[in-house]
Amino acid sequence: MANIETDAISACRFYIDKLLSDPALGGMKVLLLDTVTTRIISMVYSQTQILSKEVYLVEHLGKDHEEMSHLKAAVFI
Repeated sequence: MANIETDAISACRFYIDKLLSDPALGGMKVLLLDTVTTRIISMVYSQTQILSKEVYLVEHLGKDHEEMSHLKAAVFI
């Protein structure tokens, strides 16, 4: 059973790493997530690990807030 869990964590990390390392998203960025994906990401990455990838805000998709045109958005749902 541990191998299945490890594979699922590795797969999730792979996709997030690939998304956040896209050259088009260089610099400060926002990670937009739906409710389910937020739970998954929180089990796979710590806040410190997310910050190390230049993600300065993790936000729920569809939440109203002021415009932040200086940040690029990565959407993972």
